[in-house]
Amino acid sequence: MMRKPLALVALLASFVADLLLSSFAVARVVLAPTIRTHPAIVAMPVEVRTPWAVALLACFTSLTPGSTCLHVSDDRKRLYLHLLDGRNPEASIAKFRRVYERHLLELER
Repeated sequence: MMRKPLALVALLASFVADLLLSSFAVARVVLAPTIRTHPAIVAMPVEVRTPWAVALLACFTSLTPGSTCLHVSDDRKRLYLHLLDGRNPEASIAKFRRVYERHLLELER
């Protein structure tokens, strides 16, 4: 019974932490123009299935500085993300899964 409220708290805490860390990373890029960015558009396979969970995942990726969700596939199985630093798209996708999607999966149960 306590799993969903805990998952919600964990999701919100993860978002706040990621928001702060990502904001500093983007500010560093802006303030140090010698840092080269490698923008990329990547397709992120999505494990969550409910429309609200897919929408929340898209929102959280867009609210995180340095990334934005450009499109959700019609079947809601992929998010198309623009990344400020796309040198390692697998690591970026793994981060979004770890920080957001795992908590959303818990909320779907």
